[in-house]
Amino acid sequence: MNVKMSVDIKGLDELERRIKSLRSALEAKEVEGILVEGARIIRDDAKRRAPLGPTGNLRRGVKAKKGKRRGKMYSTAFAAMDWKVAPHAYLVEYGTSKMRARPYFRPAIDSMKDQVRQTVQAGVDKLLQEAIR
Repeated sequence: MNVKMSVDIKGLDELERRIKSLRSALEAKEVEGILVEGARIIRDDAKRRAPLGPTGNLRRGVKAKKGKRRGKMYSTAFAAMDWKVAPHAYLVEYGTSKMRARPYFRPAIDSMKDQVRQTVQAGVDKLLQEAIR
């Protein structure tokens, strides 16, 4: 017994439109901006925590940057020390045999990581919500 059957699927055009909309919502430039915003949260807290020396270079050396983009992938974003501005930063953070450690960078990361996660998540969620409207 041969039975022929046909299936008519409605809404494929709409589904394809929404998928394209989601893909374009997550453009590298938009996502990278959100990631840098997260890195700035850590940068600002590390600057606030850094001991203020006579030059202020330790605070001035804390930066938030966007990494290099490789292909179509998003670049990373990070908070870091500019070693040209504050080459002594690691000595303050970890201490020496003659000076106690005065951590400022690690505590900033530890205390702000949840806020960074929430900021990045909220930013990406907003992009996706705008895309599906």
